Amino acid sequence: MIVEQPGTSPAHLFEAAQLPTKSVIVYSDRAEVKRLVIVDLPKGNQEIVIQNVSAVIERQSVRVDGRGVLIQEVQYQEISMDMTHETDKIVDIERQKVEVENERFAIQDECCSIRKRIDVLDGVAAQISSGPSAMAMSMPFSSPQSSSNSGSQPQLLSRRHTVTGQEPNPLALNTPALSNGFFFNHESLDNLAKFLKYYGDAVRDMKTELRKRQRDSEQLAEKIDQLDRQLDQLRCLAEYDSIKR
Repeated sequence: MIVEQPGTSPAHLFEAAQLPTKSVIVYSDRAEVKRLVIVDLPKGNQEIVIQNVSAVIERQSVRVDGRGVLIQEVQYQEISMDMTHETDKIVDIERQKVEVENERFAIQDECCSIRKRIDVLDGVAAQISSGPSAMAMSMPFSSPQSSSNSGSQPQLLSRRHTVTGQEPNPLALNTPALSNGFFFNHESLDNLAKFLKYYGDAVRDMKTELRKRQRDSEQLAEKIDQLDRQLDQLRCLAEYDSIKR
């Protein structure tokens, strides 16, 4: 804190890292860095403060030159900082990081659930697209004659072979024939169309939601990285450098 004395002007504050570099001379064991301080000073005594100077500076090496001014005094000061505020900030950022991580974990669980639901529907669609021969393993079939005798409407009818090995004439049947020898009635075709529509709408909606949740997860990952960088800076400051120069 700069205390303004009666009859003096407030100090002109500069950050060392933000000052433009005029020249750098590198020696075998050190380097000389010159920075420029450009400021309009009114007439009278003025104080210029350059804060957050490098931690590896040699305190006796500080030199100041000026044009159009008379330099009365140059001081180098090191002030121990109270790290209580930084410690509280570390605890607060760690709490924020845990909350963001939990939110990201929940989104990842949602994405996993959506992928499994898509896989289930894809599996059903693949089984249907592979043809009735694959569905025959899990669905009962009956011949057109036996189904008509029982009075029930067949869903899928299997290919019937005669003793001579010849296939029946599809034109003799009332149900539409497929090229693979299986026959669908109107109800089964209607159910197939309903499933295909449901499959298309459901998978489209789930993939849209999946992409949205993945973008949310990426944004949270970026936020976690930012919090990690803040924690690294604060911990480094609290552990290795608690001096203000």
